[in-house]
Amino acid sequence: MRADRENKNKALSYMQNNGVFFTDLHEKDGAAYFTVLRKSVKDKTLLRYAEVIDIKGIIPDLKRSFRRPGLYIGAALLAGALILSDSIIWDVRFSPGGSENVERIEKVTAESGLVSGAFKSGVDKDHTENLVMLKCPDVSYVNINLSGGVATVVTDERLNFTKPKDTEKTDLCASEDGYIIRYETYAGRTVCEKGQTVKRGDVLISGTYDTFHHGTVTVKAKGRVYALVKRSFLCECDDTVTEKIYTGKQYVKRTLTLFSHQFGKDGGYDPERYEQSSDEQTVTVFNLVDLPLKVSTKTYREYDTVQRKISEDEAEKTLEQMYEKQYKDITEGAEIKSTDIKKYRKNGKYCLYCEVVIVCNIAK
Repeated sequence: MRADRENKNKALSYMQNNGVFFTDLHEKDGAAYFTVLRKSVKDKTLLRYAEVIDIKGIIPDLKRSFRRPGLYIGAALLAGALILSDSIIWDVRFSPGGSENVERIEKVTAESGLVSGAFKSGVDKDHTENLVMLKCPDVSYVNINLSGGVATVVTDERLNFTKPKDTEKTDLCASEDGYIIRYETYAGRTVCEKGQTVKRGDVLISGTYDTFHHGTVTVKAKGRVYALVKRSFLCECDDTVTEKIYTGKQYVKRTLTLFSHQFGKDGGYDPERYEQSSDEQTVTVFNLVDLPLKVSTKTYREYDTVQRKISEDEAEKTLEQMYEKQYKDITEGAEIKSTDIKKYRKNGKYCLYCEVVIVCNIAK
């Protein structure tokens, strides 16, 4: 309540003399503000000195809330969800016991009807478990637990589900052409020499060799062979670029998704003429309870395209960025001996050709 400058002393005296309980007394701009019980609001004498500026409580708060139409919908959905909570599967959770493929298990259970929003009466638990065992060879155990509105799929990995490994490689071969500078052999037999030119695929260190006492022995070859190799790459960028010019027109489409069911059509706009942006929000009640209802908003902005010639400076910057990345990739961890760069323009493109000579380990 609020009592103005002239009546604040009268209001306070009246409440003190007549046992009217009040709290939160404070002054602002000469007026007195205080809180009284609901029954005191009807005191006619008190109302001569003070005015009611706000009524707090559960019922008034509800009345104010229900003036918002959206809350009626939210409350109705919440009431319906609570009524159907024991008969509807609200959420499907997966609890793997190992490294089994959960994505595949989720797909199989969805095929059998075990999805969010499904009625429990429409889910055949035994059939779904058998289907998972049949279509998921990496699963040795499955159990579906339906508790409340949550379905939990518990699985365990089949330990003997392993793919046969390829025969282990024993030789080290050249990964690219090169001129051998030096080598280090830790296991196996070296079949290359310093100063030798080798081709990609040639054996450098063999894992098979003959011994005096044990005959032919096969081991996994280990070592490094450093060679002088030549690598090159080409960077290109077109001398024209396509740019978007927005017309200022845009369209908005909204769709509702209740559980896994979508209401409202999506699409219908040519992606070559419209740029699309999306946003999705979950509907909540009183900003506390999330409902299984999502609102998707897609905005389409219309644009036209134009072709524009780029300048040499723009082309130079683009090629420089491409060059730095590729140069780092092919020389990382190697000893660089020389670098040769050529720039030219050909067939409507700006080009940069790079040839680099490095020393690196080619034994793979």
